[in-house]
Amino acid sequence: MVHSSTSVVTVSPSSRFKDGLRLVTKRYVAQDYSPEGVTLLFFHCTGSHKEVFEPIIPSLLSLKHATYRTSVVREAWTFDNPSSGEASFYNAEVLERQATGFTVEEWCDCFKELYVSGTFEGHALMPVAHSNGATAVLLATIPGALPAVPFKSLILVEPPLITKAAWDEHKEQQEFALKTISAMVMKRRDTWATRTDARQYFEKRLPWSSWDKRVLELFLEHALKEVSVEENGAPAQKVTLCCSRLQEYTQYTNTAPHFLAAERVGTIDPAVPVHFIFGEREDVVPWYCHNSVLEKRPVASLQRVPDAGHFVVQENPNALGVAIARILTGEAAPRAAL
Repeated sequence: MVHSSTSVVTVSPSSRFKDGLRLVTKRYVAQDYSPEGVTLLFFHCTGSHKEVFEPIIPSLLSLKHATYRTSVVREAWTFDNPSSGEASFYNAEVLERQATGFTVEEWCDCFKELYVSGTFEGHALMPVAHSNGATAVLLATIPGALPAVPFKSLILVEPPLITKAAWDEHKEQQEFALKTISAMVMKRRDTWATRTDARQYFEKRLPWSSWDKRVLELFLEHALKEVSVEENGAPAQKVTLCCSRLQEYTQYTNTAPHFLAAERVGTIDPAVPVHFIFGEREDVVPWYCHNSVLEKRPVASLQRVPDAGHFVVQENPNALGVAIARILTGEAAPRAAL
């Protein structure tokens, strides 16, 4: 049995948010947890939400050490990017006052503030970070105005990273891809009459049509919100994306932190294991991007999840859960495939 609880914490990740933003977290604890286990920290991709990992959390919390039969995982935490999911309800007015969207650097500092508050004192922290979340986690290992977070190890899932050298080598292709994705984000539909209408829309279109049904249901529940709009001169209720077009656009086009995070892979203390999990299918992030980062250090393990691409969390959560479990139990090899 897993118990979950949600907390809302006020943070000030940068001078433009000096009056505070709300960081929304969700904590999951098994009834028979062991305080000696690791604490998993889940960071989602752009436009997603903290509940996206719920299909795999119970099985990870149930893992037992083969010899001692105690829990491998102490507890699990998930975090909304403050521009997404439930957090968007709390932060909408503050974010709308800004000319530019929320950045991954600011998300990183939100988590750093939570860490320095003492919330995780005595915990062995292991982030499981997908896409843009992986960049946030890597930035959290760099000291600045706030101290670096001392993770026990890192699990990076389809990180959106490329070294500056590889970017320059493939500059034309990279700039075209970025321009295409950015244009799609700003033009795509973001409002529907009802959640049922939204479901019908997503079920017929990629990437959502390729997602695990549980993940799509969670998206419809947690990544959409009700809004009041004016229609034909009268108020009407609609549903829209929690993460607005501007917020998603900013997170795609803000490339500098990803270059910094790519370099950070190579400078993290060699004693800290860094694990990589990729989707088996090459789609959003080309192999040359991943390879440019893998060359930065000897990796603790590398796994490829079948029937999945960049959206591995959404497309094949069961196999992703197996890959994470193999890391937690020490079964994952430096170059492995499921």
